[in-house]
Amino acid sequence: MNILPYNQTPYLENSNFKINEAASELIKKFHQSADGLTLKNWKTLSEILDYAAAAEQTIAEQKEYISDLESLAATDILTGLLNRHGFEHEIANAIARAKRYNETSLFAYIDLDGFKAVNDTYGHNAGDKMLRQVGTILNTSIRQTDDAARLSGDEFGILLTKCDIEKGKERARFIRHNLRKITVNHDGNELHTSASLGFAVIDKNSLLQEVFETADQAMYQNKRDRKKTRNKYHLS
Repeated sequence: MNILPYNQTPYLENSNFKINEAASELIKKFHQSADGLTLKNWKTLSEILDYAAAAEQTIAEQKEYISDLESLAATDILTGLLNRHGFEHEIANAIARAKRYNETSLFAYIDLDGFKAVNDTYGHNAGDKMLRQVGTILNTSIRQTDDAARLSGDEFGILLTKCDIEKGKERARFIRHNLRKITVNHDGNELHTSASLGFAVIDKNSLLQEVFETADQAMYQNKRDRKKTRNKYHLS
């Protein structure tokens, strides 16, 4: 059996990962006793393999833990949707796909109407109930290839990927319509909401910051237009 000369500070091949002291001692023992495939050799090698298996399990657990942390860092705890950080990552991915495959996606910016009044009048518990219901509607109204996020207090976003833009807008308006069906029962009061909506098309020429600015401006313009309409016709 050919045995490589023992190195006091062994490294994994093609790697900068240094074997720790425990593994190094086991390998040293194997090299020093490797005068044939004796029972002693096999026992030492078995110890090395057991250590390697344990190390592999530890690495797998650490990778899973890191993955869980990354998921938490991108998730809004209250609604279970993506947070702004996670959503920006998905928008960036959509831009990258647009540049590579020339596909288009749609970003719909959603802002709840009069949400501050709900918090101020009925308290944050009532507001949180409403936000959770919004999260449920958004999450159940999109495809698996799409994404929904809570961007800030009462602002949400939907990313409709690889879609026809006009059909995507129709879908977003239908989702907004469903938000009007929300009913929060709080201390004998039934609370409802509505939402303003703004769009930004994502294509191969898009930039992340410009996408958010375009959708944000369109949403506030929609809010102003809807307010004018309500005032004109005295609608609630």
